[in-house]
Amino acid sequence: MNGRRIEDAPCALAATRRTARLMTQFYDACLSEAGIEAAQFALLMTLDAAQDKGQASLGQMLGMDKTTLSRNLKLLRERGWVESAPGKDARRRSISLTAAGRAKLREARPAWRRAGEELRKGMTEREWAGMWASLEAMNKAVAGAGERKQE
Repeated sequence: MNGRRIEDAPCALAATRRTARLMTQFYDACLSEAGIEAAQFALLMTLDAAQDKGQASLGQMLGMDKTTLSRNLKLLRERGWVESAPGKDARRRSISLTAAGRAKLREARPAWRRAGEELRKGMTEREWAGMWASLEAMNKAVAGAGERKQE
């Protein structure tokens, strides 16, 4: 970790934000050959897999607030990778990939796979499984803390 240990971070928030920034920088570098950034790729991939393609649902899946998601979707619309259409409910818009968006996702997937493989090489099987378990536990803990705070 660039000479620093995770224990050197003063709190869970600082440590996870640092890890997220390092991961984003790594994936951005790997995906640059495909002309897409990590955040854009994650949004396209999530949109491709989502059952509910409404903006609120996408924001929840990605852990993004409405403003951040709107800003990211605007950029993807400008690039011609997504489009929106009225949903079944007139108050909702449904977001979908365009043909260009599907093509960009196909083009970027090999670089994304290589990035994941390279990341995984730096961990044992136990560490890899532990990472996923820890991320799931952290997501549940944060959601539970948020619910308790709202009570």
